[in-house]
Amino acid sequence: MRIRTVKPEFWESESVGRLSRDARLLFIGLWNLADDSGRLRGTLPKIRGSLLSYDDVSLEQVGKWLEELITEKMVRRYQGDDGNTYLDIPNWLKHQKIDRPSGSKLPAFVEGSTKTLESSCLDQGSGTDGTGTVACGD
Repeated sequence: MRIRTVKPEFWESESVGRLSRDARLLFIGLWNLADDSGRLRGTLPKIRGSLLSYDDVSLEQVGKWLEELITEKMVRRYQGDDGNTYLDIPNWLKHQKIDRPSGSKLPAFVEGSTKTLESSCLDQGSGTDGTGTVACGD
């Protein structure tokens, strides 16, 4: 995990205000998991295990909070060419100052890509079954 900054204006943002309290907390936690390009692995078991290991929350709850972030366009979920699920924080560099950024080892989100993922596969991650159909798995 990395050290990240929460600016005071975060709390005044209307889009942040539309989120549930738990989705706000999840969003801040995702910053700690994100690399210097604002990308991270996007499977719910990984997120819950890293950020909420002391809380009794289901994968379904974490998925609901993540969906709030996606709906508000604070996070984008996509599938890499490797079949793994990733998240991207679109305005990352607008809100985080990275002194000595290291290049991302994770694939970038491609605007307009057909590899965005359906909500039904959030709990396990996503991949394809070889026919181009989204199948749950990691």
